[in-house]
Amino acid sequence: MQDFVIVLLSVLCTSKGLTGVNWNVVVQPQVKGIKGQNVILPCVFIHPRQNTYTSKITVKWIQHRSADLIFQCSLQNQTDGQNQECYNPTSPMRLGLYGNPRKGDISLNISNSQFTDNKRYICRVELDYESYQSKINTLLNITGPPQFLNLTLDSEATGKGGMLKCIASGNPVPSVKWTSLSGSLGNVPVPKTEQSNYTVISSIPFSGQDVYTCQAVNSLGRAEKTFPPNNLTGLVWISVFGCLLLLGLFIGVGVVVRKRRRAMPQNYPNHPLQMGRSSIDQVNKTPIYNKTPIYANVSIGERRLPPEIPVKGLDETTYGYSDIQKK
Repeated sequence: MQDFVIVLLSVLCTSKGLTGVNWNVVVQPQVKGIKGQNVILPCVFIHPRQNTYTSKITVKWIQHRSADLIFQCSLQNQTDGQNQECYNPTSPMRLGLYGNPRKGDISLNISNSQFTDNKRYICRVELDYESYQSKINTLLNITGPPQFLNLTLDSEATGKGGMLKCIASGNPVPSVKWTSLSGSLGNVPVPKTEQSNYTVISSIPFSGQDVYTCQAVNSLGRAEKTFPPNNLTGLVWISVFGCLLLLGLFIGVGVVVRKRRRAMPQNYPNHPLQMGRSSIDQVNKTPIYNKTPIYANVSIGERRLPPEIPVKGLDETTYGYSDIQKK
């Protein structure tokens, strides 16, 4: 674009040396851009008083069909002139001068270009003594790969599970294709598709037992989106896995604690590990057997008496078990 403007300015400046210079406004017939990027509409001009004019210059950019003014800027044609006063009635902060009107460059800069900018534009310059505009207009063509605007479930629509609606935009207008996780859409009716203003809308019946993917494709690229969303499904699985892991941890700890309790001897006199053990008389430091000893090779119903153990400090006829009588 800069090369185009330089060439035009060179030609126009060369013509200034000729006698009888006339009005001339030159534009580029077509300009292409990518959505979201800045785009420049070139426009340069000369007039009969190019070397002597020091008054006000007014630049206007107008839509061709509607004749709506989209941008206007005024300034003095002097080195120390006043600051330019610009007016953007339709797109504030998006439109601005790219060139220097004092040097004959009144190109327009469009920031963050959109598909809605695709129109024909007229470049016009107004001086105190006369006005002039381009004989041809500039066609702006903004293109872009597919982008999803929305993928939602309309539960109130006709059908058991509602209708799944996919909305995508692009230039050229993308085509839409549906796929499912089960791999079969044979029983699904032909998707309903509508196109308008670089946007396509496609709808199919939704079944809660499946996962659907909407694919949008044009010559500049492709995009796809899934319903239910993958991130939501991932969060559900992570939550389920976390709950199962926590439950397994609690169960494992409970089993370990139960095993340890079973392995530890209890402080009860009838506990199997305590049966037959002797304790110590804390007064006389003499072992005293439990009252229910266990002997090997003793048949059921047979009673075997423990040995008689004398206790210090008592009569010799007194034994540890005084209730036993000799036969």
